[in-house]
Amino acid sequence: MQVGQVMTRKVITAGPDDTLKSVSDLMLKHRIAHVPIVESGRLIGIISDRDFRSFIAPLKKGAKIKKVPHDPLALNARDVMSDAVITADTGMNVADAVKLMLRLKIGALPVLDRGRVAGIITKDDLLGVFMEMLQALTQSSSLYVELMDEIEDCEAVFAVLKNRKVSVLSYSATPKAGDHRQICHFRLSLCPIKEIVSDLRKKGVKVVEAYGEDT
Repeated sequence: MQVGQVMTRKVITAGPDDTLKSVSDLMLKHRIAHVPIVESGRLIGIISDRDFRSFIAPLKKGAKIKKVPHDPLALNARDVMSDAVITADTGMNVADAVKLMLRLKIGALPVLDRGRVAGIITKDDLLGVFMEMLQALTQSSSLYVELMDEIEDCEAVFAVLKNRKVSVLSYSATPKAGDHRQICHFRLSLCPIKEIVSDLRKKGVKVVEAYGEDT
């Protein structure tokens, strides 16, 4: 799954000369925690709710502005934004985006397409993806087999599933650790799995794990 498939496409942005008050109003109105700062169509920074906490709290260590003005909300976005913006592109794998956000401890990635902001992916977007995946898993069965002979074993699996009138929703194979053989995962329409496992073992297919309505 790619970032472009799950990102939020309607991105709320601000300009570098907008005040913190206007940026704050945008966040409150749209219930968002990150606002990309765009100038002449190009991304030049981002402001998060964490940036607000850093600059409105007087003299916070490490702040760019050591002396907070009487009205901090009068500051311009350019004074407060993070200008070293970590971004993604639409073709980036979602799993890689998750790893990047966790490693850098950031809550959002603006998504660029040809240098322009095409979207933004946030923790909320990723949580939505996780919930969809979790729902899909609870509404399906899983079968893991070790492929001793890739062609023969796959043919046997598909033959058994066809005989049991079970649909294959997806399947993938990964190398077995320390071995040339592969573990193949079949995600199936929700079904009883025990009889399928029995049929496969009779055909000499090594079943590693199986989950279904009857397990």
